[in-house]
Amino acid sequence: MATFSSVPIKYAPKRKFLEFAKPQWHNKLGEFSDPDVLSWINRLYQDKKFKTPQDFNEAYDAGLTDVIYWRNKTMVLAKEDLELFEEEFNEGAFDDSPEKPKLAGLIAKLKRVLESEKTVFVY
Repeated sequence: MATFSSVPIKYAPKRKFLEFAKPQWHNKLGEFSDPDVLSWINRLYQDKKFKTPQDFNEAYDAGLTDVIYWRNKTMVLAKEDLELFEEEFNEGAFDDSPEKPKLAGLIAKLKRVLESEKTVFVY
């Protein structure tokens, strides 16, 4: 399950944007178990974690499955990430999802949250 949350910018991690300690208090924006959403988050995690395909291949060949897959690690979502999420949503990437109406609501919430000086993360 993936949980989208937010915290005010002043309480967000300053340097570490992957695998940081989740703040004790945060505002939950939504929880999703849809395989398409989890796959999107996993791809995003891999893009952030590994700078080159060679880095990913080395971790994969070494059998570091705890590193190459997302598995509910905390990750800050940048505005560009959320724009990509909305673009894929609008292009039909989540049309078969039973959670599609919830995803539409999540996108609207994420836009409002980003406008209000908060940081969005997923865990």
